[in-house]
Amino acid sequence: MALATRKSGARLLLLCLCLAMTASCARGLESLQLPTLSLTPTVGRLSIATGADFMCDPQGDIPLEAAQRGTYGRLERETPTSDKCRGYWVRFRVRTGQLPPGGWVLQLSRGWWYADLYVIDNGNVAVERSGTDVAPQLRALPSGEIALPLPLDAGSDRVVYLRLVGDTSRFGESSSIGATIQPFETWIARQRSLLFAQGVYAGIIVGLALYNLILYLTIRERVYLYYVLYVCSFGSFWIARTGFFYQYVWPHHPLWDRQNQPFLAVSAIIFSILFVRRFLATREHSRKVDLLLLGMAALTVALYLASLASDRIPLPLPLALIGLAVTILYAVIGLVALLRRYRPARFFLVAWTALLAGNVLYIFMFLRVLPMTFLTYNAAQAGSAMECILLAFALADRVNLLKRDKDEKQLQYTLELQDQVRQRTTELSNAVEKLQTASVTDPLTGLSNRRHVEASIQPWIAELQRQRLRNTPGIPLRHLAICLADLDHFKLINDELGHAVGDKVLQAAADVLRRNVRATAILSRWGGEEFLILDHVTAPHEDLLMAERLRQSIIEDTPPVILEAGRPLSLSLGVVRYPFSESFPDLLDWDQCLALADHALYRAKKEGRNRWQCYRPNESALRRAIQSSGPEEVRRLLRVNSDEALALGLVDIVEQVSADVEVL
Repeated sequence: MALATRKSGARLLLLCLCLAMTASCARGLESLQLPTLSLTPTVGRLSIATGADFMCDPQGDIPLEAAQRGTYGRLERETPTSDKCRGYWVRFRVRTGQLPPGGWVLQLSRGWWYADLYVIDNGNVAVERSGTDVAPQLRALPSGEIALPLPLDAGSDRVVYLRLVGDTSRFGESSSIGATIQPFETWIARQRSLLFAQGVYAGIIVGLALYNLILYLTIRERVYLYYVLYVCSFGSFWIARTGFFYQYVWPHHPLWDRQNQPFLAVSAIIFSILFVRRFLATREHSRKVDLLLLGMAALTVALYLASLASDRIPLPLPLALIGLAVTILYAVIGLVALLRRYRPARFFLVAWTALLAGNVLYIFMFLRVLPMTFLTYNAAQAGSAMECILLAFALADRVNLLKRDKDEKQLQYTLELQDQVRQRTTELSNAVEKLQTASVTDPLTGLSNRRHVEASIQPWIAELQRQRLRNTPGIPLRHLAICLADLDHFKLINDELGHAVGDKVLQAAADVLRRNVRATAILSRWGGEEFLILDHVTAPHEDLLMAERLRQSIIEDTPPVILEAGRPLSLSLGVVRYPFSESFPDLLDWDQCLALADHALYRAKKEGRNRWQCYRPNESALRRAIQSSGPEEVRRLLRVNSDEALALGLVDIVEQVSADVEVL
């Protein structure tokens, strides 16, 4: 009995071992029979259809474990999807040689909501995810397209499963099962090319929109506004379709990315209808055509609002058909207008014909009459670029036509007003000349004012700097003499004799100074009873001679009005040269030198008036101060605390000494 039992157990054990070996062999055979794709460095682009199987996933929810046990069929190149399968599983074996830089990338066809890649290695599963419903920053490769990296090692042999879920309905975006394997660098180069192409397209759209927007803001013709809105909505529709907006503009809004296409398509149709009505003036020339266009606009809006209220109303197909219908209608209207010799219809007809050709190819691809190729997928976008450009030409041609008609109507009127215009032009020219003179002239004295000085000083300073850079031997360097003069005790004249007498004294003093400065100098009234004299000097004492000459002229050339005032008139002056220092020419700018001249004038007043004070740099003291304290501190002392600079010996004062100065 025990022996029989042992024999039965042995037989059962042997049967189990046979079954296990059979299952193992079956799995090994299945593994060996999996399609295999060989990747070598010489491979540029490899379609997985050369060695892949696929399986229908009716609800798009089959897990990986079930997909591994499923029944697969042979994948053909660009296998079309079926509305009975919401998703698909694709499997293939990848055998790699040497890896290219960056590895390999699996580029999928467009329109898949979810694309999950599973790479199996000895029971370990590596997962990469992408898809249109996955935010670009969360995708395995952050791109507007659907691409997945293949996590493979050199010399590896891996089994790959690809799960795809998307809109596989009759007119859904997920129209085919296709993918290619390519080196990462090749994929990157393609992405750059696509981005460049979309950038060129966007540049065309933005350029045309901005140009015509400026025209609208200038002439307020509503046709330009409709053109801008149409171009922006239509161009945005095609750029958004590529995924670049989702990648760069609204990466955190997947719901809007799915809903923006109908909105932009409806906007493009509406604004194109408004543009055509305005451009061809259908309301004036054909009431029936105008009502037809308005009816199509109303139908488009109603259809869009109904789709928002209910998800059961399919929107892509009706919008595609409406878009095709209005494009054909525009071409027909343009042809009729051209036959009626409406000149702007020439470019208009060519523009809509170009778009019609592109739309026909794209819609036939959308209806799956034509296969999805680079040409059919991008035909409408290329046609839209041509159409937008040609419509811009049509608008320009229309502007020229309207301008010509307007010119003809106004020709007679222009001839009648020609003499009046010429007369008014002369009057305006004289008035402008007077205004220009008044803007730079002091009205009381007729001298230059501050505005004229500020406008004239910069060229002078620039010429001085150029001369110093050239430093031509034998030619002495020029300086800018800054002389600030003030009439002494002028306030007493105003207070005792009145402002009317004071004004006459100012005018007389200005005449005296004008006669005693060179023609090349700038003489301006700087404010109140102050005058500013600017002139180029080369000799060491030339500015001192000028100051003494002006001081003596006020005393000696006393005008009658000053004698009638009964008060002697004298002049105090402050003199500084620019550049202030030969050793440090950039130490002070001209404004700071002017402030020093004002300080010298104040000191001349303080010393008793009827004199001039000239500030000269103490070069050795300046050098020591700059070396010890730095140029900024020295500049601050000279600009803000001139008294301290004088006390430190940074500035030498040239006093008025009659015996030392000979007036020429």
